[in-house]
Amino acid sequence: MATQEKDKKLEIINFVSETNDSGLINAIHEFLQDFTRHGDFWEDLSDNEKTKIEEGLEDIREGRITPHEEVKEKYGL
Repeated sequence: MATQEKDKKLEIINFVSETNDSGLINAIHEFLQDFTRHGDFWEDLSDNEKTKIEEGLEDIREGRITPHEEVKEKYGL
């Protein structure tokens, strides 16, 4: 395991052990339960959703994108 990863783990452990924010502790706990229960979100997606994501990633790789600022300007945002 890389040193950076170990440092991150220790930082998380220290942060959680030092906080008194029960809302934060509950949110972290809930996140961890959901994450371990569901694992990789990819497995929860339908085949159609996976296909659309892959198509979007291919569009990005091929440069078929429109910059955010251009879209905002086009729609007056």
